[in-house]
Amino acid sequence: MTATFTERVRAQLREELLDAAQAAVFAGGWQRLRMQAIADQVGVSRRTVYNEFGNKARLAEALILRVTERFLDEVQAVLTSAPDLPAGWEQAVLAALRAAESDPLLGTVLAGTEAVEFLPLLTSEGTAVIDYATERMTLAARQRWPELSERSTRLAAEATVRLTLSHIVRPGPSLESAARDIAELTTGYLAPDH
Repeated sequence: MTATFTERVRAQLREELLDAAQAAVFAGGWQRLRMQAIADQVGVSRRTVYNEFGNKARLAEALILRVTERFLDEVQAVLTSAPDLPAGWEQAVLAALRAAESDPLLGTVLAGTEAVEFLPLLTSEGTAVIDYATERMTLAARQRWPELSERSTRLAAEATVRLTLSHIVRPGPSLESAARDIAELTTGYLAPDH
């Protein structure tokens, strides 16, 4: 189904607002970001920014979801092209960990004083991120291995997402060993007869 002109314009506006918010975070940090400054940068009213996101917390969630979506594309590609489930799962987790480590927005907000406001969006209040990532990983795994049960795959994907987010927030000594451990824990549960 093709998006209408209005839907395309709104999607473009949302991306411009998110780009402006991300640039503002890089320039002055999350705590100094003002909705009016985003509106001014894009050339819209402050009310437009609030209509799109609701509040500053929802703007932060939208930024995190956009980052998540970008690295989930790579995770999905790795998982669907893997020769076997354990290797694919491990490489998918490693791709997510590497992408998160190199993402400038995540690096800025998780390493700085903004971590206090952003951490809940990846942990205790991270329902949107966790649900979205779980859904993407479940679909990718079942696309590649359709014999896996829906329920088992969803449970393994959610556990993987939660463990991966934990490593993103508080990295261990090695991304490779974290990916291997997460894959070993979660794929051990996955089998066509579960």
